[in-house]
Amino acid sequence: MQVIYVVKDEQGEITKDVHIEETSKDGLAEKIIYYYSSAKGISILDKYISEKKYRKLYKQAIAAYIAGNGLPALSHVHVGMKAGGIANWLQKENRVTYVVSEHWSGFLSEADDKLEGQPFYLQSLWKKVMTGAGGITAVSDYLAKAIEKKYALPKVAVIPNVVDKTIFYPTPSTSNNIRFIHISGLEPLKNADAIIEAFAIVQKKYSEARLDIVGPENAVLKALVTKLNAENYIQFHNEVPQTQLAAYVRQSTALILFSSYETFGCVIIEANACGIPVIVSDIPTFHETVTAGINGVFAKANNVNDLAEKMIGVAAGIVSFNKETIAAGSEKYSYEKVGKQFSDWYTKLLSKH
Repeated sequence: MQVIYVVKDEQGEITKDVHIEETSKDGLAEKIIYYYSSAKGISILDKYISEKKYRKLYKQAIAAYIAGNGLPALSHVHVGMKAGGIANWLQKENRVTYVVSEHWSGFLSEADDKLEGQPFYLQSLWKKVMTGAGGITAVSDYLAKAIEKKYALPKVAVIPNVVDKTIFYPTPSTSNNIRFIHISGLEPLKNADAIIEAFAIVQKKYSEARLDIVGPENAVLKALVTKLNAENYIQFHNEVPQTQLAAYVRQSTALILFSSYETFGCVIIEANACGIPVIVSDIPTFHETVTAGINGVFAKANNVNDLAEKMIGVAAGIVSFNKETIAAGSEKYSYEKVGKQFSDWYTKLLSKH
């Protein structure tokens, strides 16, 4: 199996032209092609030059692969834009069927950055990619149904994201401290501000409670913490390696993900793999990964007081959880289980071609 990934080096930190990194392990060869495209100062021209270089490099890499290995049986695109255009070209040039796995929230009607807000040419290209694919998977049933509706497609397969259980695993509890954790890119849709406000309510009842927020620097959120005089109780952490992230999760009482919308929510299954329950917003997608009272609880979406109430309930032990049961439930997201789903899906698709 060969993975080819072409990515723009926006700042020219890796290369001022083209830099290729290749690795091979356990039958998987990876080629990452970094490229730099100098700015001319005209937005539309810069975009055109960059896109042209991107497509050229991708086609060259695919041609090199075919020359050495022959035509692949299948090409698999993760996230339709923009590698989907290359897969569509390969199909037309060499009759190599391609499939797409989608994660993007832009297909959801409630999304802020939705497909309908993209330039017309991108919407057209996305339609061509999705309708031309030999098969499509989505990471949740909620996303799958949105894609089906958008393009009047037959059933989109649902194959979830994975959790690395060599990193995210349970350990015996060593503390009874009340400690919540939120992990995200801190985008507005994650509602980290609401989590902070809810925690301020919790902290008045449980003075020993703490909240860890893991994500990129965010001056607005830090200002809110200062306004609430909560600097001693809320700690920000910059993005860290997953091994360190897992250690943060394992020392927590519960993970909080209070999103307005999501297509999956990887941090949920990562926390659960550590045996840690989650407190999540009551939105459709989360009902696919969370069962109330088993591996988490639901708080009313956009309701700070209800979120605080659910946090207090978990802190007080009103809702109790079994660490081993939670961790065992995450097994369906292991590499082995999800890998088999993809393997079975590939076999079924190839039998039709």
